[in-house]
Amino acid sequence: MKVDKELAEGRMQRHALLFIWAVIGTIGLLFCLYGQYQLGWARASAHWPVVSGRVITSKVTTHTDEEGTTYSDKIKYVYTVDEAEYQSGIVVIGGHEYSAHNVVARYPLGAKVSVAYDPNKPSRAVLEPGVESYGYQTLGLSMMLGALFMATLFNFIFRRALNEEKNTLDHLLILLFKMVAFPITVCKGNLWVLGGMVGLSVWLSSLEIHPVLTNGSAIFGGLYGVIWVLMLWICFMAWLYELRDRAMERQAAKQKRKSKP
Repeated sequence: MKVDKELAEGRMQRHALLFIWAVIGTIGLLFCLYGQYQLGWARASAHWPVVSGRVITSKVTTHTDEEGTTYSDKIKYVYTVDEAEYQSGIVVIGGHEYSAHNVVARYPLGAKVSVAYDPNKPSRAVLEPGVESYGYQTLGLSMMLGALFMATLFNFIFRRALNEEKNTLDHLLILLFKMVAFPITVCKGNLWVLGGMVGLSVWLSSLEIHPVLTNGSAIFGGLYGVIWVLMLWICFMAWLYELRDRAMERQAAKQKRKSKP
């Protein structure tokens, strides 16, 4: 009875985590859809009519918290369409990649600017028409892929912890783990051998050979380069802890000798 209760609790926790990652993935999908919506407007803006405008606000704002200081720009400009004055603060539809100081330098206070506006809705305008931005899509795709990876990993861990029967996905993940660990197993965990393999793959990726070889080498070098750095860091930290333990042992032995009459 106790085992059944533990299994039920474990499955409930697994389902709760899967639900959380599903929500995160859904939010990522919404970011992607919104980014595509903005991308459509950005492409359409290349054909909008252009009028003269003037920058009325151009400044950098700062926000400081525990993580540090962040900077953001605040741009406002006015323009006139059919004797009606409008305001907007959009530099690039979908967001720009300029730094806050850079965009303020590009559009200083009082500067004369060319403003492209939507003829069907004159209040919608942009300073740089036709410039495509993929910031929302990149963020959304990162969230979706991250949520999928974490959901798959946690689902696998919980299923193994609950001793549930392996399904097809479990077998695929186990095979993937074995494939990822294979080069490390071949070099028997030797950092220098693995580092040599990474260096060789990086060198091969720089040669103009067949794309399969160069792309495969680049993927291998990137993946196992990260693993190699992590392994090197772990070994370095273990060495530091060993030095600390030895120093503490020598200090303890020294104090013990001093305490003897």
